[in-house]
Amino acid sequence: MLRCSFPRRSAREAGTPPSRIKGSPPFSGREFLLRIRRFPLLPLKPQSSVPLPSFFKDSEPMNVSHTIDAKNNGVITVAIAQADFADKVEKALTDYRKRANIPGFRPGMAPMAMIRKQYESSVRIDEVNKMLQDGLYNYLESEKLEILGQPLPMPSQVDFAAESFQVQFEIGVAPQFDLEISEKVKLPYIEIEPTKAVIDEEVENIRNRYGKMSEVDAVGVEDILFGSFQMVDKKGQPVDGAEAKEGRVGMKSISDKKVAKAALAMKVGDTLELNASKHFADTFKLEDVLGLNEIEQAASTGLFMLTLKTIYHLEPADINQELFDKLFGEGAVSNEAEMRSKIEEDLKGLYQRDADTHFFNTVTDHLMKTKMNMPEAFMKKWITQQGEKAPSMEEVEEQWPNTEKAMRWQLIEGKLVREQHLHVLKEELVAHAVSMVKSRMAQFGQMMDDAQAEQLAMSVLQNREQSEQLSEQILQEKMMAFFKGAFTLKTSKSNYADFLKLANRNK
Repeated sequence: MLRCSFPRRSAREAGTPPSRIKGSPPFSGREFLLRIRRFPLLPLKPQSSVPLPSFFKDSEPMNVSHTIDAKNNGVITVAIAQADFADKVEKALTDYRKRANIPGFRPGMAPMAMIRKQYESSVRIDEVNKMLQDGLYNYLESEKLEILGQPLPMPSQVDFAAESFQVQFEIGVAPQFDLEISEKVKLPYIEIEPTKAVIDEEVENIRNRYGKMSEVDAVGVEDILFGSFQMVDKKGQPVDGAEAKEGRVGMKSISDKKVAKAALAMKVGDTLELNASKHFADTFKLEDVLGLNEIEQAASTGLFMLTLKTIYHLEPADINQELFDKLFGEGAVSNEAEMRSKIEEDLKGLYQRDADTHFFNTVTDHLMKTKMNMPEAFMKKWITQQGEKAPSMEEVEEQWPNTEKAMRWQLIEGKLVREQHLHVLKEELVAHAVSMVKSRMAQFGQMMDDAQAEQLAMSVLQNREQSEQLSEQILQEKMMAFFKGAFTLKTSKSNYADFLKLANRNK
């Protein structure tokens, strides 16, 4: 099932809850959908470098035809006669003779028979190759055949010296299909409302974030334990080769009551054995807190001996004008009610992103039900011939469900862009990059004017991968706006916790 992932967000002052909706990035499929263009189709003489010819509007004199089966696998047949290219071969040989520097003869004076004997065969192949490239391109364009992948030459013994001969190519034709997009189609859309409990939690997070940390002698239920964590075995002995890591653990993260009681009795210098998988809340990952890499986590026993070094007590910040100004700017908020209203507004904006993404997935599921006759046989064969490290047919078969989904979505996306005019314009891309740069710099407290931001944005767009990512973001925003207007939305309200359960159940 096609899924759009929920973006990782940076925490804002209102306490952004990280998205917990499971998903995978949408299939792009761009490597499978190649628009009509010129290809080096007959590499019969690898040592001969033949540059791609320029575009000719006039059709080549050769005879070209095609057949397509019910599943859009096709064959293009090109019939060529010597008369189609004889003059070009003769001209090429004459031109070469003028430039040839052959021992025993002055430049341009070598016998034509010698030139013909040595070079006519390769020149003929080169000219045929050029004709095939131009002829195929022009034919695909004139017949308005939109193909997937590239034409594949069919194995055959071609006698280029014969009066006439045929060359055939396998092709995969892009399927024709209609999308069910109408106001008659009703799709669910969930509006997520922040609850009082969530807003209370965000207020607490803010107070803690701006609170004051101090060292104390005794452990309290809301204090933080800082110390050295040594990985140990089941007998409590240090694991050979495992270095002790420094880190901190909040008392609130300890879920085991017996361990929490033991921690409350600790003094600086005391030790306590902790089980990473049994003693903590589900959302707390001790190995991550300690900064263990993938190899260290794979070898971890999950048991750690904490040697307490420091006890920290956090005094939450008071809810006053000083806190309001730090959060929202001087004078923007003057009381707790206004602060809570701002937090609710920010949360609604963040929740809407997840609601929109869920709706996008819903629309995607609907559109992916569209029936298409994909040229499966051709595409599987074509994929096995791409590059030196091309996958085997067995590997292609194994990955085909995902590959087909990628191709199907790319075809759907392309149809939407063309028919609904959703193309991403250069000025839109630049404006989006400028906005992104300003937003990111603001997170570090740096304000940039338009000229500085645009200069940095243009530098970002020089990176092809980043440029494509930004283009995809803009396209998705355009598609989202189109979807909201094209379908009838069956709106319902939910809190964030219930929304997460629903979204993950339907993943």
